[in-house]
Amino acid sequence: MISKDQNQISLIEQTVNTFEGAIDDTTATDGLSLIDQWLNRLDETGDEVTDDIADTLESLRAELDTLQRHNRPDNQRIATLLQDLIDQTQKVAASAEASAEQVELAQLIATLENLHRQVTGSINQ
Repeated sequence: MISKDQNQISLIEQTVNTFEGAIDDTTATDGLSLIDQWLNRLDETGDEVTDDIADTLESLRAELDTLQRHNRPDNQRIATLLQDLIDQTQKVAASAEASAEQVELAQLIATLENLHRQVTGSINQ
């Protein structure tokens, strides 16, 4: 997964741009679409390090699908999955193989942390 790959950098930028504002400005369909793109990308280029990320994305996809179909989000579960993604992405970013994409991965981590704060904030309201 980790190389100076323009397709991957583009996907990171698309993810950051989609979620740069308030989470309420983004639809479940947007989230599902991005997750599907990430899963396809990880399927093509993933390795053992990214397998956990793919598993977490699959779980997050199931939560967003439930939200879209039944409008009943499990914000606690979503927050937990986002925290898992943050931790897993930080682990990838710390690897030697990720050195070419440090800036992009840092942006992705910041975006995930922002999403996590927003979901956690909605739980505490």
